Amino acid sequence: MTHRRIGISIRVVAIAALALSLGGCGKKKYDVTGQVKYNGAPLAKPNGKIVFIGPDGSQVDANIGQDGTYTAPKVTAGLNKVLVYYPNPAAGKSTRPRGEPDPAKFKPNNAPMYLTPEKYADVDATDLSTEVKQGTVFNADLTGPPIP
Repeated sequence: MTHRRIGISIRVVAIAALALSLGGCGKKKYDVTGQVKYNGAPLAKPNGKIVFIGPDGSQVDANIGQDGTYTAPKVTAGLNKVLVYYPNPAAGKSTRPRGEPDPAKFKPNNAPMYLTPEKYADVDATDLSTEVKQGTVFNADLTGPPIP
């Protein structure tokens, strides 16, 4: 190979590497912090989640503390839909009358899946969204019926 061909090959590789680094091998990602409130106060229930769905469909979830705070790491920049849910520990469990050994007398539990309204956990129904950029703080104020 001649020196001229080696020089051209090096330039082609360098241009390709530059194009990949600028061309969006990935979008920018930022940490998002904030607080989730339900009817004006933190919902002091365990296992709450907040989920950010980026413009490219990527998902990042974070645990919500019992004081309502969260930190979601590496959320894709741009407009994100936001889902929030608190699983209902009573959902899906069957009950039976006390001391009843007959499984046929079990009663289905019709408790809802979530403690919070289901619209907040449905990507097509949620009205929560935020533009993610460096330093984003997203506070979600959910409303709904009282939770026992």
